[in-house]
Amino acid sequence: MGVCGTGKSSVGSLLAWRMEAGFVEADDYHSTEAVERMSRGVPLTDADRWDWIDRVARAAGRSANTVIACSALKQSYRNRLAGHLDNLLIAHLTGSRELIAQRMEERAGHFMPSSLLDSQFADLEPPTGDGVLTVDISRPIDEVAAAIHHFAIDTRQNA
Repeated sequence: MGVCGTGKSSVGSLLAWRMEAGFVEADDYHSTEAVERMSRGVPLTDADRWDWIDRVARAAGRSANTVIACSALKQSYRNRLAGHLDNLLIAHLTGSRELIAQRMEERAGHFMPSSLLDSQFADLEPPTGDGVLTVDISRPIDEVAAAIHHFAIDTRQNA
């Protein structure tokens, strides 16, 4: 999880491959209306997100071992996912606003404009507690995925 531009999709797909797990890209479950709004630079509200989160959870629940790339910026969103899924672990991808903005400007073909980055940071409620790992995205992607993979293994072995 994390704000737009942190590499959730790239890290998540690599992590799923490492873990031989399923992969759910939460962006694929946004409604057409939500994508159009975000494309125009209009942030989504909590009400816009509830059905989306439920669709993501249903897709992830189809497999016992799934990696989800999802912003999940608020604790209430993560609670809703956890209500649908067993053993939810959270990897919070984080970095400086400057680095994230640069990455957003360099990526092509994504509906989320960099103008929404500030609204993402405003909504962000960083996760805390057991089952949470915060990872700095300034590290190479393979190191980020490896750190999350080791965290998942360690957490599940100690449960």
